[in-house]
Amino acid sequence: MAQTVSELARKLNHRNAKNKRLPALLFMTDVKRLPDPSALISRLPKKSALIVRHFSRRKKEETILKIKSLCQKHKVMLLVSDDFYLAIKHRLDGVHFSEKSIKKIASCGKFIQLKPGFLTTAACHSQTAIKQAERTGIDAALLSPLFTTQSHPEGRKLNHYQRNLIFSNANIQIYGLGGITAQTARSLQNSPLVGFAGISGLI
Repeated sequence: MAQTVSELARKLNHRNAKNKRLPALLFMTDVKRLPDPSALISRLPKKSALIVRHFSRRKKEETILKIKSLCQKHKVMLLVSDDFYLAIKHRLDGVHFSEKSIKKIASCGKFIQLKPGFLTTAACHSQTAIKQAERTGIDAALLSPLFTTQSHPEGRKLNHYQRNLIFSNANIQIYGLGGITAQTARSLQNSPLVGFAGISGLI
């Protein structure tokens, strides 16, 4: 029987994750495809994570207030993008940085851990961005796009050579993002990834 994305992610995480707090699956909100993740949360595997992003601060906070108890009930970690204030105010599990933000942090120095166990991730689209993320000392990078995506069907994906070059030179834990399906995930089952990230197709 073919393995699901979730099953493949758990195997990768068990084999490759140095920090056992790192979830195997990261789900992300999206203005068009997943503006309200409420109905999804009960279906998510325990110890996966949800990142609230692509919204104004007001909308992010409204979403956090709406789903925080659901995430706690179903043991799903909750992160917010690019907003320390909201993460601390609502006692979230971490912050996810955009590539632009991680570049700024890298130019200033290392990220200061806010509290024990606080999870920090960043979006990265190139080897340069991965190196910037490494310099900040954050927990993990979301490398994309690995495959053609619904969000950006015309966007340029990383080719096989670029992907393997990044994998072989990275000194940070990496998630695969972009066009992840059961079929594409199987092609990455021997990679150093610690799991997969996406909006849909992970369960």
